[in-house]
Amino acid sequence: MSADSVESTFASFTIEEIQQDDPRLKEILEIPDEEKQSSFHVTIQLLPGSDQLEIEEMEGLRFWLHCRLTVEDFNSLEALGLHGKLKVTGFCYSGQEPCSSRTLIVAQRQIKEAVDLPQPNNCQVIYYQVGDEWRKFPPEAPVLKKRFRLSVDPANPLRTSLWAEAYFGSDAGGGGGAFTWESAG
Repeated sequence: MSADSVESTFASFTIEEIQQDDPRLKEILEIPDEEKQSSFHVTIQLLPGSDQLEIEEMEGLRFWLHCRLTVEDFNSLEALGLHGKLKVTGFCYSGQEPCSSRTLIVAQRQIKEAVDLPQPNNCQVIYYQVGDEWRKFPPEAPVLKKRFRLSVDPANPLRTSLWAEAYFGSDAGGGGGAFTWESAG
């Protein structure tokens, strides 16, 4: 078998020297400072329940505290008029603590199509779902161009995935499953 045959395991590559002014480095080297701020986001599922807002039982309060959620966070959600049981489904940090930006994402049901939520700019924002729309609190909170994207998991229509964009316009970022639902939409 020759190295040129289709069945060959031979691989070749070229090493290229990259200069500091190479435009391919722009994406890495020229990230605006505002995009580099440390951030924290948490996903919270709002389940049907009583007329009051409460944290789901079975390790709920312990996990709530483990995710660095506070009494003030709970009070803010309650002040929005939310009712039912809060179930923390995940959280993530980016950068050094203390985080300059915090985002609480509260979902009540499976989404029908992808949703983009702008990431906060050095503040706390709560995104919460009312019917098929998403609201931001406080409404005047400053945001960045980079976003959180919620989408229906193509492999499981009962799962909502979350992707956090690392910086605006990039393919870099991370995420995973955020919510699992008993029924779609």
